[in-house]
Amino acid sequence: MRMTLSLTHRCNLACRYCYAGRKFKRDMSPETARAAIDLAWRNTRPGDVIDMGFFGGEPLLCLDLMETCTDYIDFKQHNDTPHPVSLKATTNGTLLDEGIVDFLKQKKVNLCVSIDGTREIHDVNRVFPNGKGSFALVIANLREYLERLEGVQVNAVYGPDSLSSLPRTLALFEEIDAYAVHFNADINASWTAEAVTLYDPVFQELAERYIASFERGREMALNLIDSKIVLFMKGGYEPCDRCQMGDNELAVAPSGNIYACERFISDDGASPFCLGNVHTGLDTRKRCRIRAGRGNRNPECGKCPVNAYCMNWCGCTNYHMTGKADLAHAALCAGERANLKWAKHVLATLIGRDNQLFLNHFKSYLETGGSFSV
Repeated sequence: MRMTLSLTHRCNLACRYCYAGRKFKRDMSPETARAAIDLAWRNTRPGDVIDMGFFGGEPLLCLDLMETCTDYIDFKQHNDTPHPVSLKATTNGTLLDEGIVDFLKQKKVNLCVSIDGTREIHDVNRVFPNGKGSFALVIANLREYLERLEGVQVNAVYGPDSLSSLPRTLALFEEIDAYAVHFNADINASWTAEAVTLYDPVFQELAERYIASFERGREMALNLIDSKIVLFMKGGYEPCDRCQMGDNELAVAPSGNIYACERFISDDGASPFCLGNVHTGLDTRKRCRIRAGRGNRNPECGKCPVNAYCMNWCGCTNYHMTGKADLAHAALCAGERANLKWAKHVLATLIGRDNQLFLNHFKSYLETGGSFSV
């Protein structure tokens, strides 16, 4: 079960794109948080992992509530069905003090810091209410988080105007020794045919930087490449890998409203993807409708030779880009094709050079029966 708790709509930034909504300044109550955790427990089979994410707004504004949540999870572990629980918090990176660091370390909360690239890229969108860019503060805090915590990840959102800057962004992350990197497209942006043509050369440059990093003995985890290489080992997406929104993926807004994915919460208004409330229960009819409406019905996708390796089934991505949870956008197709092409190039190159660091990077997958094939 993947459960995301949107602890607050509040944020100390005023980003020019925002998935969290600004209509309310509401925080989640402790009672609602505990009810959401109960919901996760009820919908998780014995022994299965619960991935619990703290989201917002800016969740670190609600550190006391995060402590309430982790204390209640500990209580559940000792008084209910025990589950392996993985904790993660996504932050804009502007907040850091001893209390935050101590809490994250003590409770083993994995931190993901949002930073969109170099100063000229990041400060276009991620600004304070007075319009001042946040890059200087975020990069300073990120360096300290990387030094003091284990497993810190970085996430960069890119749009049509910043796609070409991704290689420079990756170079920045290498410079500050950020090991785990996520690049995610702004699915609410207007992706023109011209912007889409940039995918192939940009992803080629990312692939070459990835190869060069492993060649000089520096390990890197880049979601665009690593995720596809794992698919090459598995032979494509398995049913359990595909969109689970509404089933094994739920998100709870500060109001207690339940959504099929955190990217549907937004301003927490009327939404076809609201599945009820933690205090009144899941709406099973809506849940069934969402299950029936997810997937992919693009006729061209069924004939595509890389269909098994493509994320054309992601309901929230499809919905935000086309208005339909089961219809993929042409920009997604272009991005996935370029991604697969250059991930395959990475695999062939580093396997051909017998790069042991690269082999060890995927050791856990190989030990569970996977195999490399190009």
